[in-house]
Amino acid sequence: MSVGIFQILVFSIMWMIICKYNRDDNIQTDNTFKLQVIFSVLICLIPINALYSITLWKDILFSYFLMFLCFLVKVMIDKEGIVNYNFIILLSLIMACIAQIRGNGIYVIFVALVFYSVYFLRKNNRKMAVLLPILTITFILLIASLNIAYEVEDNEKDAFMAKLSHMLADYDLNLEIEDRDRNNIHKLINPNKISENYNPTGSDKIYNITNYKVYENDKGTYIKLALKYSLKDPLHFLQYLFGSSPMVWDITRDDDWLGSPYYMSREKDNLQLSFEKYNNYTNDAHPEIYENISYVNWGTPVFEILNSISLDFEDHFIEDTLFNSPALYMYLSIIFLILIHIITKSKEIYLMYIPNLLNILIVFFSTPVQDNRYLYANLLIFYLLIIILIRLIQRFDVKSLIHHEILKIFK
Repeated sequence: MSVGIFQILVFSIMWMIICKYNRDDNIQTDNTFKLQVIFSVLICLIPINALYSITLWKDILFSYFLMFLCFLVKVMIDKEGIVNYNFIILLSLIMACIAQIRGNGIYVIFVALVFYSVYFLRKNNRKMAVLLPILTITFILLIASLNIAYEVEDNEKDAFMAKLSHMLADYDLNLEIEDRDRNNIHKLINPNKISENYNPTGSDKIYNITNYKVYENDKGTYIKLALKYSLKDPLHFLQYLFGSSPMVWDITRDDDWLGSPYYMSREKDNLQLSFEKYNNYTNDAHPEIYENISYVNWGTPVFEILNSISLDFEDHFIEDTLFNSPALYMYLSIIFLILIHIITKSKEIYLMYIPNLLNILIVFFSTPVQDNRYLYANLLIFYLLIIILIRLIQRFDVKSLIHHEILKIFK
């Protein structure tokens, strides 16, 4: 429960800062505050946001920090790179947290660091261009040292291995492969279980019939095999990528996707049954901590209401698409970024979406299952853009600006 409260506080503080920055309380006729309150209430009423705020997945905190990073980049753009030490320390700390919370965060941050350091250089702020990577790397090392000091165990599976084995399983089933190469694949993955465990949208079952020691001892061979047959049949490679990560680009969720927006159930024993099923196909001993596992608040009025509404949203095509679809919010965010560009005349606005774009690309190449949590940041950053647009609509004659841009296009 304490972690859930911590997550709620983190998001609340971040959202409060975002809203405060995007309004001017000194203007009496400004309706920004009222609109922010209404929109914030609506966000709280959407089941996925309420459920995720108390769900103990690292992906939730990761998404909160990613949203806040995008906001800080917007502030940096507004100030044209002229920021003080307090700002650069905060920016570096947020980036370090992102790098350490989730495995792919380190890749997001290292690439983002290049973009933002170059941005500071282009704005002739060399001091901050140097200080940003130095501070970020320092904070990353400090957080890592805390993990060592408190003996925090890393129980993350090898995401690269999971995707690689899933890809090779797909190639084994669908491509003509040389006997020697097929034998190597079968050393890595149990050949008697590939067809029954393979699903295009989920790699977990293939991962669990993969021999990790074989992979570790001969990693290069399997990387070369994946590259060899990807280049040999690039069309199938693209079909595999898009077919294994539909959540990234497909607005509507299909019934055969592995994964879920959130894990709620109308049956009290569903958690216990799910863990038993998971332990069976992973061949793990049934951990005692999972025995008789159930929903703590099952039967209470608040739980029943939230559970019922969340499942109704998930079960109905329109509600699930409108309120849960990461791809929909990605496309809408791109449209809104273009709109902000038109209003502010600033091409630099696209820089604020770079961290999330990097996250989307990494998920596209590595997602093990179509769980919305991996791309929850898509929703949060869309909400952030709404707050920015509310403020801009109060300041500019948006209709005239859009009309002017449309006329320019058709001239």
